[in-house]
Amino acid sequence: MRLAPRVPFKEEIHVKCRNGWLKALGEDISLFGVKFRLDNWESCEDKDWVKLKLRINNRENVLNGRIYRKEGSNRAVVLFNEEDMMISQTIGSFLTSQVRSNGRCPYCKSSVASDIQECPSCHMPLDFTRVDLVSALRRIKVGDLITGKLPEEIKGKVCQEEKVEFIGSCDSMKKVFDLIRKYAPTDYPVLILGETGTGKELTARAIHERSHRKKGPFVAINCAAIPKELLEAELFGYEKGAFTGAERRKVGKVELADGGTLFLDEVGELPMELQAKLLRFLEDLSFERVGGTKGIKADVRVIAATNKNLKELVEQGLFREDLYYRLKVLTISLPPLRDREDDVIIMAKYFLEKFSKEQGKEILGFTDDASELIRNYSWPGNVRELINVLRKAVVLTDKKYIDAGDLDIDADKVSKEIAGKGIFNLKEHIEKLEQELVEKAYRITGGNVSKMASMLGVSRPTVYKLMEKYGLS
Repeated sequence: MRLAPRVPFKEEIHVKCRNGWLKALGEDISLFGVKFRLDNWESCEDKDWVKLKLRINNRENVLNGRIYRKEGSNRAVVLFNEEDMMISQTIGSFLTSQVRSNGRCPYCKSSVASDIQECPSCHMPLDFTRVDLVSALRRIKVGDLITGKLPEEIKGKVCQEEKVEFIGSCDSMKKVFDLIRKYAPTDYPVLILGETGTGKELTARAIHERSHRKKGPFVAINCAAIPKELLEAELFGYEKGAFTGAERRKVGKVELADGGTLFLDEVGELPMELQAKLLRFLEDLSFERVGGTKGIKADVRVIAATNKNLKELVEQGLFREDLYYRLKVLTISLPPLRDREDDVIIMAKYFLEKFSKEQGKEILGFTDDASELIRNYSWPGNVRELINVLRKAVVLTDKKYIDAGDLDIDADKVSKEIAGKGIFNLKEHIEKLEQELVEKAYRITGGNVSKMASMLGVSRPTVYKLMEKYGLS
């Protein structure tokens, strides 16, 4: 039995190699990669990085990949080089739809029902839209891509035990890590507070990975990303015929999370009527599907997150007070990136190395100006913005070091946020260099003014003035 859930993919694919886009014909596809025929291989070499343009579920998608191997003169396998979320939303969605329409397990090829979540023969899961499943399968198959060569200063600050890129060394993040360790063994609800992009889902995953539920599913749902009229069905599922278009029974996120953790992101966006149903579920862990009358039990730990002030929403009558207190049994407040001291540089180095490996580039680090810009910029989009800025810089640069010009940061924001901090201030840079040279000459000569004047190429009176200026007299 294959570890890779693979299905036929007889579709046209466009492959971008060194000489532009080439037309190919797909043969089969899995979570890991795609196999296709391409008659014109002259412009593509083994291990080349390529782009793939595929039409999946009537939608065009562009994915990054790398030529894994060639088979004969006109066949090749390209491994996808995208994040698990992207793969689950594109390839995972296609595989799941194929399994449901064909009624055949992609592992053992036995027949399966269209709405089943697990193959009754080989017991492998069949919902490849689940990010946690995609992540687990790809990690087992391909292995961890971030190994071995991280600088020691960064290695010690990456929480690799949780299998997430959760990095921090400042006091506020140490407090977060301490709370994660204390909260993980319990089954109480956790409320995670923080601005957009601070890592609320990573925090939830870290709690899950340290808990006794770690072998169970981690199911996430973004309450703000789903239309309110569909959110209840997505959360609790529905029965066949519950509404127009409900042609079969669907299992909801709560039921899928049985035995594991349910992460409700942007919980402040829940409509009031659904808040009441969530409160009832939290009280006895039972619920009914939309259109159903049978009570269903689900052993689920709920972790919620929001970037809003729920207490203010309660005062405004937009969020139930009883639900608010039910969710905030345990709380974690994530600091914004601008308040995390030197963590931003540590994280920048980590992600630079990661993205450089993904793109097959040898980028050695940042210039001083780039480091200074990263350190002083306020990062309104927090960690998510940092990741996107660095990923784009790595893709576009041809240099060995990322400089300030490679960082796609709005010039207006730079001037507003860090004006006067000396990043592009020529006078301050000259004075800093002058001080370093004077202090170095002072140490080498033991404070001998004549030797210092000769070494620095200035007069003795100037040396006296410089020594007094920098406190060396």
